[in-house]
Amino acid sequence: MKQLYIVIAAVLCCFHLLQANAEEVVLSFKHTPLKGVAEYSKGDANKPVVLILHGFLTNNQFHTITAMSDALQLEGYSTLAPNLTLGMNLRRNALSCTSIHTHTLQQDLQEVDQWVQWLSQKGHDRVILLGHSSGSQQLIEYVVKYPHPTIKQMLLTSTFYLNGTELGTQKRDLEYATKEINNGSSRPHPYSFLFCNNNYHATPESFMSYQTITRQRLLSTLSSIDIPTYTIMGGDDERYTKVGKNWLNELKATGTKLTIVEKANHFFALDGEPKLQEALIHVLTSIGD
Repeated sequence: MKQLYIVIAAVLCCFHLLQANAEEVVLSFKHTPLKGVAEYSKGDANKPVVLILHGFLTNNQFHTITAMSDALQLEGYSTLAPNLTLGMNLRRNALSCTSIHTHTLQQDLQEVDQWVQWLSQKGHDRVILLGHSSGSQQLIEYVVKYPHPTIKQMLLTSTFYLNGTELGTQKRDLEYATKEINNGSSRPHPYSFLFCNNNYHATPESFMSYQTITRQRLLSTLSSIDIPTYTIMGGDDERYTKVGKNWLNELKATGTKLTIVEKANHFFALDGEPKLQEALIHVLTSIGD
């Protein structure tokens, strides 16, 4: 029992040191008057820095993101975990479905690009991109539209897509938003989007920007990426009931190196977190520094 207490104390000590080493960074963007915030932790200068992007409407304090950040920092990697503003100045909290969403996919990609540029200015010449859920989808779009010489690899977790009837996308929503855009309207409207059921309040431009990421688009875009990509998926991700377990074979066919964490769900919750951390470090070890 005494040995167990010693191990727990050592782990807690490590995490306290990690928290003390982390700092909040505020960045003024060039394309918008909004400012973004990120958590930055400086590690071993001989290792790449890892930019970690959160999923749908969450933030850098979401448990999946913090689990990956902690594991990377313990291994000596510098990390940067930004919050996409999602149209809100200095956004630190998660958003609800019923918030008014005016942000677009293009604006998200511009923010990611400016964070990558910030890392370059800090002297980081090797960047690894790491996304969770919709953060993975956005990073796939990003590396194609904003190729940057410092980006060496990309790691994706819980990777799916955003537009599909099997995911809850409604044909009437797509038709309505398209009609509103053609009429020059920017009025928010309640749409169905992923887990938001008829209560995702967004402008038509905002809603439609994300609907470009269909199943086929994601697969074809991922296939076209010319930097090494690695994908970690939970073996028991609940979204397989909607998209089919064959999704794993389709991902593998793109050329991404696929790792499946058995008995883990979409968020790698509870027992899935240490398994995700182990898989993540294993992938990075195989890449090398």
